[in-house]
Amino acid sequence: MRDWPYEVFPTGWYQIGYSAELARGEVKAAKYFDRELVMFRTESGALSLLDAYCPHLGAHLGYGGAVRGECIECPFHGWQWRRDGGLGKIPYDTDAERRVGISAWPVREQAGLMLTWYDAFGREPFWEWPGITEFFDEDTFYPVYPQGADHIGVRKIIPQSPVENTPDFEHFMWVHGAGRAGHSLMWEEKEHYLHTRIGFLFGAGKKSTWLTPDGEVEGEIETEAWGLGLSNARFKLGDFITSQLTATTPVDAEHSRLFDTITATREPGDDGVEPTGRSGRMITFQKGQIRQDFDIWEHQRYVEHPPFAGREADAYAKFRRWSRQFYFDTEDAGAR
Repeated sequence: MRDWPYEVFPTGWYQIGYSAELARGEVKAAKYFDRELVMFRTESGALSLLDAYCPHLGAHLGYGGAVRGECIECPFHGWQWRRDGGLGKIPYDTDAERRVGISAWPVREQAGLMLTWYDAFGREPFWEWPGITEFFDEDTFYPVYPQGADHIGVRKIIPQSPVENTPDFEHFMWVHGAGRAGHSLMWEEKEHYLHTRIGFLFGAGKKSTWLTPDGEVEGEIETEAWGLGLSNARFKLGDFITSQLTATTPVDAEHSRLFDTITATREPGDDGVEPTGRSGRMITFQKGQIRQDFDIWEHQRYVEHPPFAGREADAYAKFRRWSRQFYFDTEDAGAR
């Protein structure tokens, strides 16, 4: 059991899948935030995420449910539910009115990602996720789907762990084999948004690598986080950019489903969809690197008051203060 001081999930936007993996008329069962859910895409193409159980007699809509126009039909008695959770119709009593409904979750689709909003108080979204700049620009960067879409799966990791890489300048040498630690260039907080830049020496101490064939090069890692569910690392090496989004969506109190979405600058003259050259190698490399972090996080115990040392003390303290805004104690927040 983690030594975790909070008992509810942090407020924010979370990834629930990739748009291309939910076709029109398709229904999928899901579990997030300790809730059984059903996601479906209507015949018009609209995305919906509802609590899973039909209020009539409790059938799970994700197992045998079917899309009928803009509704999902219960597999037990055919009751139809709109994507906002309202009752569409009862097929064998079409004039009946029932004051019943299903909880509907706010959803968005950005650059091929499907998202939902969680808030312990059940409040509607009070910020929007703008997406990742590179994911929208397929002229300059490779498409993120399917080549850059990596399903990590369910791991024993909480949303805060990946975002805590933001103030961690020291771990690169120990976890990733870097020749030198990073150093802070910028730290900016704007309510739910955290923006940082870390100076980084790529290829430190090496005469030549596949990434730095002419020897070590000064670059940076720019990070952006929107709450604790979505965090992006942008590796900048001259004009060559790799952008990697880590999305961590709680399944239950200790486990999350993780998505890793990545793209890199197109190779000169390459207009294909499959990353090639240095870009293809960098994407593969980074997918492996982040799994080294996952192995640490999955077996990590949260320490509320760490004995910080050196430069990490100030950065971690700022991060922990910023992250606290997304949590609520259970006596303050009722069930969603």
